[in-house]
Amino acid sequence: PDRYRHRQHCGIARARTQLLWEAMVRPDPIPTLTQRAFELHGLDLRESRIERRGGKELWFYFQVAPGRFGRLYACLLKLSPDSRKPELLVVKPDLQELAAGKRIPHIYPHKGRGTKLCLWWPRGREWVPQMSLRETYVPWTAEWLLYFEDWLLTGEWAGGGRHPRPKRWGKLSAAEALA
Repeated sequence: PDRYRHRQHCGIARARTQLLWEAMVRPDPIPTLTQRAFELHGLDLRESRIERRGGKELWFYFQVAPGRFGRLYACLLKLSPDSRKPELLVVKPDLQELAAGKRIPHIYPHKGRGTKLCLWWPRGREWVPQMSLRETYVPWTAEWLLYFEDWLLTGEWAGGGRHPRPKRWGKLSAAEALA
């Protein structure tokens, strides 16, 4: 009888452990574009609007200032329905013009209008698709712009972070990837 109770107890403990493990390991589902639209609409940002693009993309236009005394920037956040990372573009003012020929740190190459910001280190998994955009991309954009305005004045990037060199996209050494 004791042996039976022990096996029964171990079975229950294993089942609880399995459920706990699954809850910890199983990630939340990736939000749909509709869920993202509701999330972003709730921000109530100045001059913001949401566009559905052929059912395959969601574009969120918004304006943000990096602080009380910072300039106002028009931004575009592009989202796709899968787990690809969103793209954040600063559309106005033209950051390249503001930089007056200096190479802007922490941006990605981009064809088209605007400047594509590097807000997080992909290899460090600082962002995953299950995370809230209102708690990540939008405030990270304001923070990036604060460091950008400081960089315009000082020439020093105070925002920290890592970014691959433009000539070597996707070809980082192990030391650079871990740095």
